[in-house]
Amino acid sequence: MNILRMVLYLVTAVITFVYVWMTWLFAPPEATLGELIRILFQHTSPALVAYLAFGTTLVGSVLYIWKQDLKFDVIGAASIKIGLLFTKITLISGMIWANAYWGVAWNWDPRETTTLVLWIAYACILGYRASVNDRDVRAQFGSIFGIISFPAVFLSYISIHIWNTLHPIVITPGGLNMGVEHGMTLMMSLIAIGLVYAVLLDLTYRIDSASERLMEIRMSRS
Repeated sequence: MNILRMVLYLVTAVITFVYVWMTWLFAPPEATLGELIRILFQHTSPALVAYLAFGTTLVGSVLYIWKQDLKFDVIGAASIKIGLLFTKITLISGMIWANAYWGVAWNWDPRETTTLVLWIAYACILGYRASVNDRDVRAQFGSIFGIISFPAVFLSYISIHIWNTLHPIVITPGGLNMGVEHGMTLMMSLIAIGLVYAVLLDLTYRIDSASERLMEIRMSRS
């Protein structure tokens, strides 16, 4: 393990500890939401980092089609896996919050629905990739799907601005729609989850790259 990777892992561990402390001990109950405000820190940041992950897939897909270098395809596919994980966390935490605050875990709100569509779209890409044995074909069409699926990310993000929705708007053009302590905690959660994403992407890319090399060796010997 090189020095930079060790530093990344150490900083991620420290920042994540601070994030957990701020979530449960530093941030006070909110005037209207009370203790439910703490769910927001486990919901908003994973959602934004999921968008980042799918954006990384978009960049990796474009670079693969441009340069025909398989490492960009591996990066894009690895980022889909992590993006799906954070999208699932977003959906589950949102359902917990909705059930506690609205009394119903799922009501087909525009943000809920478009985020579910987002998860399905990228899950289908992984399903396609798993069904194709030809490495070049998988990379080519997987990258194309990684590009054409990105509008689902944009739709999920803007859904609360173009349709009537029960979903609260936390991040506005004027800043964060919350108190100072809650804003600080949200920013720390975003940094922590972003670092966790970087660590998971590094690990997943290395594992998937090793798997690809192993498959090439097996095919060359068969």
